[in-house]
Amino acid sequence: MFINSKRLFVFLALFLIIITLSSCIFVRMIKVKNQLNDFETNFDLNDERGLTLVFLNPVLLTDDVIWLMKGGPVSVEMIDEGELWTYVFQKQHTVSQDEGDSYDIPILMVIEDGKLAEVTFPKRFLKNLSIPLLKKMLASMGNADVSKFRRSASSKYIGKDPTEIPTSDNVMETLGVPYEVEDLGENSKLSYLYYLEDSDGSANKGNLNFELWFIAGNEDKRLKRVGGKIRGVKLSLDFDTIQNNL
Repeated sequence: MFINSKRLFVFLALFLIIITLSSCIFVRMIKVKNQLNDFETNFDLNDERGLTLVFLNPVLLTDDVIWLMKGGPVSVEMIDEGELWTYVFQKQHTVSQDEGDSYDIPILMVIEDGKLAEVTFPKRFLKNLSIPLLKKMLASMGNADVSKFRRSASSKYIGKDPTEIPTSDNVMETLGVPYEVEDLGENSKLSYLYYLEDSDGSANKGNLNFELWFIAGNEDKRLKRVGGKIRGVKLSLDFDTIQNNL
């Protein structure tokens, strides 16, 4: 009985530690979300290395990054600014798809003084999205509805007109063939699945999974919603136009 009670105590202690750590991380993620309300003060977006998001007032710690990515980077390089961490998300394909690694997503992170200072995505992400438009989309996440219980955040981007909103063709040009396409009647859902690469270059289901999906109209192909899930945290962004909100 005493042994069982001791085991229960240890389990509860570990559970509380995990909950406390993940809660602290979530609090810092909320702080980043709030910083998006004043994008120009807290961030910069440029195309120097690729699509680079610069944190002017860094909040996330290296431990937060390691927790979120479920492990350390595949490589670490010392640079003038600090450390350059590299993560690679390997795109998953069905048996009939053959794209090689052309649409894998390498992510570069600059770590300064123990905090995440920059995140860089491949240049192809800029092919169909301009820097000003991306700034507006990111800024809209500052007004996201956040649920700590559900570990989710949802927001809405309202464009001036439909031409501002990306299409499913733009998505496929950037990310390649979807892992799955689901017909929803008037809309279609394009789903993508990625596994994080190990230090030895392999990726499997046991590694960090990143799910990404897009809902677009079948007629105009304009995006209506984009969503993603990583480490149990769900994010979504709805698209609309000013005309529809008059």
